[in-house]
Amino acid sequence: MISGGRRCTLLALALWALTPFAHAGQVPAIRPGEKPAPGSTEAELWYGMGQSERELKDAPVIVRDPALNAYVRDVACRVVGDYCGDLRVYIVESPVFNASMAPNGAMIVFTGALLRMQDESELALVLGHEFAHYRQRHSLRMWTNAKSTSALSATFTIMSGFSLAGGVVQMLGAAGLSGFSRDMEREADQLGFSRATELLYDPTAGSRVWARMLREEQANKRRRGGSVFASHPRTAERLQDITAAAANAPADAGTERGMAAYRAAMRPFLARWLDAELSRRMYDTSIQVIEDRKAGASEDEAGLLAYYLAEAYRRRGGATDAGKAADLYAEAIRHPDAPATAWREQGHLLRAAGQPAAAAAAFREYLGRAPAASDRAFIEQDLKALEATTP
Repeated sequence: MISGGRRCTLLALALWALTPFAHAGQVPAIRPGEKPAPGSTEAELWYGMGQSERELKDAPVIVRDPALNAYVRDVACRVVGDYCGDLRVYIVESPVFNASMAPNGAMIVFTGALLRMQDESELALVLGHEFAHYRQRHSLRMWTNAKSTSALSATFTIMSGFSLAGGVVQMLGAAGLSGFSRDMEREADQLGFSRATELLYDPTAGSRVWARMLREEQANKRRRGGSVFASHPRTAERLQDITAAAANAPADAGTERGMAAYRAAMRPFLARWLDAELSRRMYDTSIQVIEDRKAGASEDEAGLLAYYLAEAYRRRGGATDAGKAADLYAEAIRHPDAPATAWREQGHLLRAAGQPAAAAAAFREYLGRAPAASDRAFIEQDLKALEATTP
């Protein structure tokens, strides 16, 4: 049962996920350092967001690593410029692609988005898009109309049964998927693109992000035929628009991608985020996500990505997936960053393929690399059985 305080917090978070309503009319862009007038509708909205933010700060889904937070905040501050003092950045543990910015300046970035992006120019573009929603006061326009509808009672219904952490993840997850109208999303796309290119980031960043999202969407057999972003422009349309914008960028546009800095900041968390991705049990899309990441992998992450791609195929269990997994485990162990479990899984597959000597060698290598493995006793039993059958 959700307590009253938690229910209010989740209600406030859900305001980022309200269905679009009738056009609320234009409002001026918020200025750096500006606060809402006391007693105004905007002050009411900020109060609700402040309540939720206070609880969000202590939620277990928040990533608190100082180095990662400093890096993402630094990129965000460059993107928002004079608004940096109004910004708070929260990184949320969730394996889906999403980012959001509340009307009071709280910016949320999901780890699933950090996994799917591949360089700093892509991060800057996404954060610029979310900042545009804040600057243009899109939430205020929606909230003004929502107050005169049945949305609030519907929101209470949505909240029923969620724990704090689960509610945070689900409500924030909904925020970027169905919160704003298509016109607002297009405006945010345009402003985010402009801001990123002003900072001399590569104008083709958006094309790369949305091409990957389109491939992921097409790989998802559960949702094929529909956009993963229901109220946004369709993914293919969005890709077309941002590709056209990049093509029309000035001849002296920047080319900065910041790939090395981005990957260095994300590398310590890559295995954890890949584990979370596989925990979704959406192996068709996970395979696409990991293949996209693996295609441009640096040497220090090549073995890890080959291993997790092998895991995705093994767990999916299709007719040809065992063979693909075996090839990928073999590829993984050729790289120094491969996890010890790559040798264990390779051993299981080699044993199943009738290669006991090779399987035993893989198991021994696994135990040598993971001497304190929790399954050591079981692997040692497997080794004895294999060695008994090996001439």
